[in-house]
Amino acid sequence: MGASRSGRAVAWAVPVLNEAGALARSAAMAWVIGPDELGRAIVLALTLRLAEMVSDIGVERLLAQSPDGDAPGFLRALHGAAVLRGVVMAALLLALAVPMAWALPGGATGATYAALALVPLLRGALHLDYRRAERGFSYRAMAMVEGGAVLVMLASLPVVLWVWPSHHAMLAVLVVQAGAQVALSHLVATVRYAVTFDRAVLWAAFGFGLPLVGNAALMFLTFQADRLIVAGAFGWADVAIYGVALQLAMLPAQIAGRAAASLLAPRMRLALIAARLDAVTTQALRAHLLLGLAFAVGFAAAAPALIALVYGAAFRPDPVLALAFGIAAGARILRTPLSQRAVTVGRTGDPARANLWRAAALIPAFFCALAGLPLVALAVAAACGEVAATLSALFLARHGVVPSVKESLS
Repeated sequence: MGASRSGRAVAWAVPVLNEAGALARSAAMAWVIGPDELGRAIVLALTLRLAEMVSDIGVERLLAQSPDGDAPGFLRALHGAAVLRGVVMAALLLALAVPMAWALPGGATGATYAALALVPLLRGALHLDYRRAERGFSYRAMAMVEGGAVLVMLASLPVVLWVWPSHHAMLAVLVVQAGAQVALSHLVATVRYAVTFDRAVLWAAFGFGLPLVGNAALMFLTFQADRLIVAGAFGWADVAIYGVALQLAMLPAQIAGRAAASLLAPRMRLALIAARLDAVTTQALRAHLLLGLAFAVGFAAAAPALIALVYGAAFRPDPVLALAFGIAAGARILRTPLSQRAVTVGRTGDPARANLWRAAALIPAFFCALAGLPLVALAVAAACGEVAATLSALFLARHGVVPSVKESLS
């Protein structure tokens, strides 16, 4: 049993729309507010992403994987976990506000960073019924909630940029998107929204998600932290150039990860029950390997001209930087089914172990910036870290996956 062809198409289309919306948002801001202000906006969004990733206990993934996922009481208890997560995120953002403003002079003010706390407070009220529908390979509700929120954000963008033609526009559209997502989640729900704080479920969510929190912190380091290094060592325009190229390069990896959460998670859960998990993983690895190789080559060849066309000549990256980011993204795409497999079998610490190698690449990146080396050096360090992390993920899965891969290629 698995998703229908139309279901698979929707599961891929929604993350594509999410990432396309983020690109359209940054492209519009690039033309209206320019490189310096876009650099400040990127760091503002990074701060929110930090709070999201280090508080991610995997509520949606637990809902997809748990045998109790269809029980109404379980859903109510996970709503309670989501509310608590939103409060914790908001508190974290308030605590980060002044240190971020102090550490990056010339960027957003402490009050602007603090206002980001509105986003997790809103998202804490999400109705998770649309995510529960994915257990049965139904993605219509997810498309309406996730895709609809992106469309609302894009519709608000011209007005927001007209009112706030600065990095403050980023804050405004993030709040709009979060509010739309929450409202739509309640509109499409098939059961009444209710919140309970069940200690047993909260402990189960915490136990399930604690390794994921560690991995999410590493994911922030691997996806985002090098831009903070750029912000501290280079100018705000350099942050925008580096950030735009990295955002575009990581698009397929982000899309693949979100599609895997919708498609591979329930499929691997059923494959585990049927003792077919290794075969399903090997099949997914082959597909992701082809996708990763194709993107690495395509991005290296087309990214400099494409970015200059979409964002303006001021944002054109160095060709070597584009090649390094293409390799990094290809390696991360290949790692996607391995991470999902680890979650399926309960080895939620494996993705974090693999990502340690990517996080370690920040050390040479930091010293490259300290030594005054160009942005290209930081991109090369990122690529080396991503390749090492993927090799580590393959090693951790070697008892089931690697022999099957060898057999499939022989």
